[in-house]
Amino acid sequence: MPSRRSHTKSRNGCLRCKRRHVKCDEGTPKCSLCRKRRLECIYPPPPADADGQDPSTPNDGVEAIASSAELPLPTRMIEMRLFHHYLTVSYITMCQGSLDANHFQSIVPRMAMSHPYLLDSLLAFSSLHLASIEVDDKCQWLEVALMYQNRACSTLSQVLADFSLESCGPAFVSSIFIMLCATAYPCISQDSRAFDPLAHVLETRRLIAGCSFLFQQLGKMEQLGEMKGWLQYNDPDKPQAADELESKSDPEMVRLRRELLDSLDRLRGNIDHVDEPHTAAYLSTWEFLQAAVKQWPFGGPNGGILAFPINISKAYIELLKEGEWMARILFLHHGVSMHLISDKWFVRDWGRRQVAAILQSLEEAPPEWTDTLAWSRQAVGLDRTSSN
Repeated sequence: MPSRRSHTKSRNGCLRCKRRHVKCDEGTPKCSLCRKRRLECIYPPPPADADGQDPSTPNDGVEAIASSAELPLPTRMIEMRLFHHYLTVSYITMCQGSLDANHFQSIVPRMAMSHPYLLDSLLAFSSLHLASIEVDDKCQWLEVALMYQNRACSTLSQVLADFSLESCGPAFVSSIFIMLCATAYPCISQDSRAFDPLAHVLETRRLIAGCSFLFQQLGKMEQLGEMKGWLQYNDPDKPQAADELESKSDPEMVRLRRELLDSLDRLRGNIDHVDEPHTAAYLSTWEFLQAAVKQWPFGGPNGGILAFPINISKAYIELLKEGEWMARILFLHHGVSMHLISDKWFVRDWGRRQVAAILQSLEEAPPEWTDTLAWSRQAVGLDRTSSN
């Protein structure tokens, strides 16, 4: 009997072969199996330290360009695919307020060319967007997105440790991409695990712990240059903004915004009657929610509805973990506010899932919250979902 050839495991194979647990010949631009089946062949990017780049010096654009020349062809091709998708499609999904399309299509990519961690977070964002569009290849794009996001987070932490005002702008934009990716992933992956909104909020808070710090530093810069748009906001009380709100927004969401603000106004009176040690934690959370909903559909100085994870205090988080009713009711209002931005691909049904998860975890409600719980269910369409 002829001797059996030993099987050498492929560690750099394409994602399809990895998922099928078959050996990949690592052919370029497609491996033989993908070429035979006429499938798109996606190779994972190398790990963060595979190109020899020192993470403590991530701002050197020359080194970034030099290292990219050593990347294998499949990695270069997938990065070109992701970068092209961002420049032609994904960028427009970020536009709002005073930040126009040119900022995200031209200025941000140019910044990314000199800051690899920003480029990695941009590519992760683009990959998640592709995962939301190309359903058949969703798993592959999700895996690619996680790889780039992990690289971005790892290097960004080094940037924050050795912070300088020169890196403030790119680091801040990178943290925005990371926040959007952290929000998008559970909505797009739709995994079988039960949706845990608090766990996701805490994970997002961990990933972008430096975002609020960077924003504060941004405000201290004398010469903002291309970053000035991040500090210019639409005033929702001005007639022009009100007209734009009514004319360009979904009438159903405009109505929901009014209902949400009314509910928050009623909730403000309840906060005054809670135990004194907790008043400050509840009030700061309420003030953020009220301001964020009032600014919708624009952003604002507090980052808007999506920035909830970095605008809540540790004291409020502890109250939420302990199951305090006021903390949970405020969290329920955040879920309804997330439903306001459900038209965003990186949000989708987050608000509905958050409200459903909170309601499911509640025991018998105190009488004073019965109407609020019923309203939140109706506000995000859970009544319609259960009747279908």
